[in-house]
Amino acid sequence: MLRKSLVSILLLTAYLGSCLLIYNTETNTKSIKTTSIENSTNTANYINNKNTQTEDEIIGTLTIKKLNLSKNIYNINSSHNNVEENVTILNDDINLIVLAAHSGPGYIAFFDDLDKLELNDTINLTYKGKDFIYKVTNIEEQAKDGTIEINKTNKQRLILTTCSKKDKNKQLVVTTEKIDE
Repeated sequence: MLRKSLVSILLLTAYLGSCLLIYNTETNTKSIKTTSIENSTNTANYINNKNTQTEDEIIGTLTIKKLNLSKNIYNINSSHNNVEENVTILNDDINLIVLAAHSGPGYIAFFDDLDKLELNDTINLTYKGKDFIYKVTNIEEQAKDGTIEINKTNKQRLILTTCSKKDKNKQLVVTTEKIDE
């Protein structure tokens, strides 16, 4: 009797574990943590990173000609990687780069005109010595809950985010995809 109970428990555990694994691999979204960006002066405190570059190294430049914007991007562990000073990198995987900055009044509102972007506009990014061109593929507002929900895809993407001008409880999320050269 005890043996049958143990076998039943093991089978049930294996079944539930495989269901969880299937669910996690089939989900269509990924969450990127954005909590406390507005109140933080150093994103290195809450971002996982495997980067070995020196902390204050500039790793790239974001250029959006339509918005007359050109800003350096610092190593994710740099003290300069913060929204009080620069455009902030939240995720620095070459397949999914996520950048955030302030909007609204003030000299640090680098993404103040982000809402002027339209579908098919282009964005240039020099990143770790390589030049990339991205095309805007989606513009949406999401709940401002400390995360950004991003659909999974095999395409290289650059995501830009800032606070919504229309609703203080939302964030503007601009999704772009790398243009193949």
